[in-house]
Amino acid sequence: MSIIKIVAFLLIFLYILPFMTAVCCMFPIIRHICFACMVYFTSNGYSLNIAPLPFWTGTARGFAFTAVSLFAVPVLLSTVLMPQYRVRLFPPGAFFYFLYYMAICISGVNALYLQQWGFEVCKMFWMYITFLAAFNYLNNCKDLTFFICIVCSVLICLFLVGFRQKYMIGQYQINSTFPHQNSLSIYLELFGLLVLGVLMNEQMGKVLFVLTLFAFCGAVLLIIFTYSRGGLVVYFGGIALVCALSILCNGFSARRLLLMLIGLLFMLSIVGYALPRIIQRFTKAPESSKNTRIAFVLASRRIANDYRLGVGANNYAEYSGGDGKYDYARELYPHGYPKYGGIVETIYLLVAAECGWYGLGLLLLWFLYYYFSALISVFVLRKQPCSGIIIGIFAGLTCAYWHSTLEWSLKQENNFAQQMIIYALIGVIAINRKKIKAAHQRRLERQRELLLQKRRSMLPPQKRQDAPPPVPVTPPPVPATPSPRPAAG
Repeated sequence: MSIIKIVAFLLIFLYILPFMTAVCCMFPIIRHICFACMVYFTSNGYSLNIAPLPFWTGTARGFAFTAVSLFAVPVLLSTVLMPQYRVRLFPPGAFFYFLYYMAICISGVNALYLQQWGFEVCKMFWMYITFLAAFNYLNNCKDLTFFICIVCSVLICLFLVGFRQKYMIGQYQINSTFPHQNSLSIYLELFGLLVLGVLMNEQMGKVLFVLTLFAFCGAVLLIIFTYSRGGLVVYFGGIALVCALSILCNGFSARRLLLMLIGLLFMLSIVGYALPRIIQRFTKAPESSKNTRIAFVLASRRIANDYRLGVGANNYAEYSGGDGKYDYARELYPHGYPKYGGIVETIYLLVAAECGWYGLGLLLLWFLYYYFSALISVFVLRKQPCSGIIIGIFAGLTCAYWHSTLEWSLKQENNFAQQMIIYALIGVIAINRKKIKAAHQRRLERQRELLLQKRRSMLPPQKRQDAPPPVPVTPPPVPATPSPRPAAG
């Protein structure tokens, strides 16, 4: 490691992070800015690596300290140090994350390259810090509107970068700020469908409505111009799921039907414009791509069957290549093996090979915990605040899990950090469901009381004296995590 990196790390951990934490404690607005930066940098790969291996074929290539972590640490520490905030170090679902983390750590007993295994262990640690920072921030904030604005801003920035790649550079498959178009697709599935859920179900002002509408349209354009076959199928399936759940949970309304009609016409026009290239992507895809995926699937099954504890996190490339020491990928390399092979194009079989079948089971347990938690919130919060948010999250998770059968992008730092923020939001909504419903009910009672008072004031003076006095209603306390109000269904 160069002397410049050593100095940079010392400056970050000894001076910059303490200074940022102190500033966040003194000026709450700086804390909000740091959180916004943390969310934004999930769309970028800026990081500082110790002992990097840039040519390693794996899910981590160094002991990385990312820009997301740079802002997550002061957000978390300032929350811990400020007495008015409630802090939870083990939010909902943390137990299942640690079970999966345990499988990652145990897999090191078979790792041929402990340094590469350590890359993954280090990444998992920083992802938990991101999860804690996001959960405690969202659980203590008074309005989720700010978070929605951040998400919309991120999507708009991605669209502007992708627009430049498409029409100024002439790039065929755009990837915006991501290393690959498939990573961008999964990212858009989580944030893009979240914005659609808000757009269709939450009551908001005109400015926020325009912002969410533009962000969602930008996400649709991006997903189309990635020309990712899996992304196209999965994303449009997610849009259909959001529309169906919105009507099922919150009923029909002129706003929802109008948005669905306009959205359908918009998507048909865009798809019609890009249809020749979309058809080309599906009909003229190289046969080698399918054969490579099948070969890695077979190799992963063989590896998982031979190693109960897995071959070690981030060590898959050695067993799919290894200069011929292993023949797990024999269909892919019939004439000789490379030094380092590729990795299987699905996160599920990748985890099974690197951590064993039980490791895959723990990963699924962690995934499904948040999936069913979101599903429960969808039905509990019908016609309530956060209904649109949780519908969008549930549809996004459905798409991300489905798409992950074809890609391993959820192992990348960008997508992994975004996933942890989404999980934090699911946990916040889950522990505040009763408070959200109670606060909404008190708000409705207050609105009814104000309406009665208004009608009473419009009566003639004689009738006004005969009218019974209104029952006093105390103003509703602010719930722990309120959000935009639901639209009338």
